[in-house]
Parts: sequence; structure tokens; C-alpha cells
Amino acid sequence: MMHRLTRLRACGWVPVALFASIVLCTLAGRVLHAQRSNRVPPPAGSAVFDWQLFALNGERLTLQTFRGRVLVINHWATWCTPCLEELPSLSALRAAVPDTSVAFLLVTPQSRLPVTEFVRRRGITLPVYLEATPVPRIFGFEAVPTTWVLDRSGAIVLKRRGAMRWDTPEMIALLRTLLAEAAVDRPD
Repeated sequence: MMHRLTRLRACGWVPVALFASIVLCTLAGRVLHAQRSNRVPPPAGSAVFDWQLFALNGERLTLQTFRGRVLVINHWATWCTPCLEELPSLSALRAAVPDTSVAFLLVTPQSRLPVTEFVRRRGITLPVYLEATPVPRIFGFEAVPTTWVLDRSGAIVLKRRGAMRWDTPEMIALLRTLLAEAAVDRPD
């Protein structure tokens, strides 16, 4: 009796183990295929273009100002150490993809005077904006730093919460792919 019970237990796990390995192999194959291709990930939503910002000079504008461009929006704060640590790699990414069809926006919820002084003191060259209205819900903002990459139509193709190195070959390729796709989609 004990021998049959052991055999049944073993046989009961075989189909489960086989099914799990098939599923894992299929998923691994899809991940490897996606990594090998330069396809852009599926959108996570679309931008709200009436999001209002202030330039450091006090000019009020909306995200609509940048419509039609690939956007890299980084939400940061002067007191956030991880935010400050990733700024050089964002600058390096901008230098690696200098196309004017890509706009980099550093957005902070802080007040103009301390941010202006901080930017001047640190020599930050990326465009800095202040929130005039809170981050729209579609962006799913939770904490600084958070960065979004949007294609020209406003689809959010990447959201990253937390600091990271931005000037990687993968990020450069993503921006170039977004630019190339936009160039193909543009009417003549």
C-alpha cells in the first residue's frame, strides 16, 4: 500500500512539473525575443497634455508645449540623494541622443527660488520645471525619483520608479527606436 501511495504522489507531480517547465520555457523565449529586437514595450497609458508646469523663469506652460516630441520626464527633488545621483546619467543620455525631437524635463514639486539657486549652484543644464498642478493620475506617480519615457503620440512606453543609470546602450537604443518609429509614421 505504501509503495502505491508513493508512486501516485510522484505521478501527480509529473504533470504539474511538466506544465510549469513548458510555461517557464515559453516565457523565457518571449523575454529573450523581446530583448533581441528593438521593439518598444507596449504603452502603459497616455500622457495628459494639459499637465501644467512652470519654467524656472516663471513662464506657465503645459505638457502640450512638447507634444510631437519624444519625452523623458524625470520627477525629482533637491533633497533626494538618489535623484541627484542619477542626474549625471540623464545628462549623458541627452548628450548621447542630441536629437531636438527628444525633450528632457526635470520636474520638481518644490518652490522656484530654492530650486533656481540649487540649479545654478550645481550647474544643472537639463531643463528644470516646477509643478503648477500635481502629476496626473495616469502617470501613476508615487515617489521621487520617477522617470517616464513617452513616444511622440504621448504613449507612456517606460516608467521607472527609483534611481537608475540612464546612459546605457539599452536606453540610447530605446530613444533612437522611438525617434525612428516616429519618423516612419510622420506624414510627408
